[in-house]
Amino acid sequence: MTTVYRTYLPLVKTVAVHGFGSFKGFFNPIDQEDCIQNIFATAFEERVRLRYNGIDPYSAFLRGLAHNIVRQMLDKKRRFDRVPDPVPGAGDETIEDAYIDRQVALICRQFRQSLEGSDDLLILDLYFVEGWAEERLAEHLKLTRYRLRKRIQGLHKRMRKYLKAHGITDA
Repeated sequence: MTTVYRTYLPLVKTVAVHGFGSFKGFFNPIDQEDCIQNIFATAFEERVRLRYNGIDPYSAFLRGLAHNIVRQMLDKKRRFDRVPDPVPGAGDETIEDAYIDRQVALICRQFRQSLEGSDDLLILDLYFVEGWAEERLAEHLKLTRYRLRKRIQGLHKRMRKYLKAHGITDA
């Protein structure tokens, strides 16, 4: 494991420091180190080691794992749970801005409630909020990844339409 750690540390460090996609990396050195250690701790778990097929390059497997760990660390849950209290005079935020934020949070919760009793609510929670990987979620729901992607696209489209119908145009 020491050899694996030393060999793949530069790759994992690149993901944590420089990021991927629209994520530009962690700026705080403590967050960077925490991310790197979380990635390796997860990679060294027995259940994760058993998932590696031995055929594909380990670097690709580790990079995918790293992306999932970073997504989990970014804690997407705050998107649906935040309800800011309006505090007049706090920073540059006005009472109007605070009111708008509360309304957006309320509309997001209403959308979530509209999904009660369907697999879409589970997909919303596990994929968009908890940051589960498509492969893991497809396995959990007993769907093919293709079918799951279509469900995710449909859910995303419905959410954007719902937000737009309620006056949120930057959705």
